[in-house]
Amino acid sequence: MPTFQIENKIYRFDQVIGQERLISTLARGVHSGHFPHAYLFLGQPGTGKEAVALDLAKILLCLGESDAPKDVIPCGSCASCAKMKLLKHPNLKILFPLPKPKSSDDEDASITFNAAHQKEIDAVLDKKATDYYTSLSVSGGQEILLQHIRTLRHEFSMTSYSGKWRVVLISQADRLRVQAANAFLKLLEEPPPGIVFILTSDRESRLLPTIVSRCQILRFAPLQNDLLSQQLQTSLNIPEDQADLSARLANGSWLEAKRWAKGNPEEEMQKIVDLFRLLLRGDPGEIDIEIDKLSGSSSSSDLKQLLPLMTSWLQDVQRYDAAPERYSDIGKQDALVKFAKFCQNRNFESAVEELESARLDLERHVSPALVLHQLFTRLQSILFTRGTSTMKR
Repeated sequence: MPTFQIENKIYRFDQVIGQERLISTLARGVHSGHFPHAYLFLGQPGTGKEAVALDLAKILLCLGESDAPKDVIPCGSCASCAKMKLLKHPNLKILFPLPKPKSSDDEDASITFNAAHQKEIDAVLDKKATDYYTSLSVSGGQEILLQHIRTLRHEFSMTSYSGKWRVVLISQADRLRVQAANAFLKLLEEPPPGIVFILTSDRESRLLPTIVSRCQILRFAPLQNDLLSQQLQTSLNIPEDQADLSARLANGSWLEAKRWAKGNPEEEMQKIVDLFRLLLRGDPGEIDIEIDKLSGSSSSSDLKQLLPLMTSWLQDVQRYDAAPERYSDIGKQDALVKFAKFCQNRNFESAVEELESARLDLERHVSPALVLHQLFTRLQSILFTRGTSTMKR
């Protein structure tokens, strides 16, 4: 829980893990009263973009009715803080990709959903109120539609509930439909008084450049492994060894760290060890069988996890290969040590690049079987074929 004291005020970001540098920047801006009307938070999922956004909203909307000797913001005791605890403050608006509403009239400012969709929307917002790292995702929610922006603009025309600020969080802003993005751009160009927009995205390239140019950009770095491991141990009571492995597999994401910790990361990593052993043996028939199994539609989740797991494994091998004395914890893994010795001085960077290229091909919907066949062939050449062309330079 990062806190920052500036003069006689203490700014609390209760729900945030790490990201102290960015939070310090935001706290100083709030304290000085000089901050932009629009922020754009960029970074991979699970790094805390929406957690920081919601904690910032709590700070801006707090009425400051604390009896503490120093002004603690948010105070946690005023009427505004009570509403924010449930994410039901009338001065907070949260937009995220939703199903198409029942009304198809673009001119209608009101939005209603069928009962099943509305129940799911309410449920994900209730969960978000208890865990700011919850993904804002519902079935059928593909885009942020023009109706959503029209509704927002209509609400702006109404009197503010109380306080100085209104905050709009637009989650996954890269999924603003073209018409919605253009309508929102007009709001950015002529913002209503007292409005702070906070946009989040993990796909900067898909954002409208004119929207990006009108926002102050804050980039969220991946969370450090030791921070993730510590958080898993303290908040979820995960054993240290399992927490350490889950953190390494998470690639800087708290969401991924929790997912791995709740599963069986040791078992999943053993599958990767077995796969590299298969590539080392080089039996074409065995490899074809494995490709068929991984590329089958029933195993799509396995394929989605495969490439980051292989990347994590190779990066551990690379670190141990470069400086075994500095990575004694990795050295405890017998299979990894043997692999590192067998592939000593290999071009691990090229192998990791091949894995990233395969991931991008899968995102472009290239045939999974073709992607895996090319990937496995190249990894065999880089890691297991003796010759100067595959040696690390």
